[in-house]
Amino acid sequence: MRILGHLLVGVWVTWRLQRQRAGPEAHSQVRRAWYRRALELAGVYCEVAGEAPREASLVVANHVSWLDIPLVGAAVDPCFLSKAEIARWPIIGWLARRHGTRFIRRGGHEASAHVEAMREGLDAGRHFVVFPEGTTTFGNGLRRFHPRLFAAVTGTVHPVQPVALDYETGSDGTVPVAYAGEERLVSNVWRLLCRPRTRVSVHVLEPLEGRERPRRELAEAARLQIVEVLGVPAEPIDGSRPGRG
Repeated sequence: MRILGHLLVGVWVTWRLQRQRAGPEAHSQVRRAWYRRALELAGVYCEVAGEAPREASLVVANHVSWLDIPLVGAAVDPCFLSKAEIARWPIIGWLARRHGTRFIRRGGHEASAHVEAMREGLDAGRHFVVFPEGTTTFGNGLRRFHPRLFAAVTGTVHPVQPVALDYETGSDGTVPVAYAGEERLVSNVWRLLCRPRTRVSVHVLEPLEGRERPRRELAEAARLQIVEVLGVPAEPIDGSRPGRG
């Protein structure tokens, strides 16, 4: 009930900010505070290592859970690129649209349009975050980073900002709160809320200049930075179930 109330507070605050025509800095402060409070209500203790990028950047991170969104949001305050289904989620979809999330339809051949939209957003001074694995894992390795969306920064002054989300793991090397496999969202949220606490370290790593580097090279360089910090295999361990999109 407290989390539902927090979502409704987010709707009210967003409506007030838009009604008052508040500036970008006010929006950013409110968003980051809202994300931090959401994590506290979920029993998630987050430590951030490194500094948020000062210049507009393409933020890329490993993908383990829906928790990745508030974790990166609290640390960096980016716009998000998300699957189209989330736009239809009650409350969350409305909030996402109002705060600049761009939605991609799978198989809709919209990637080029979204790359261009991301470039426009970066030129306007906003960070954009993507999860280049394209799906979640159980945290026991990183999948290949799809290079297509890295085209948003190739040939530009905007850097790639890798972020490593380091969740506490169980004895089998997987993340207990991972939202992967065939699990439903409601059961995953309930399992998280039943835990006394969940600890995550967010590592903001060295940025990568994208001006002279091809997108495949950027994608692999960012992935290897994250692999090194997390200390996991460069691919999910054999036998792990497929992740969520």
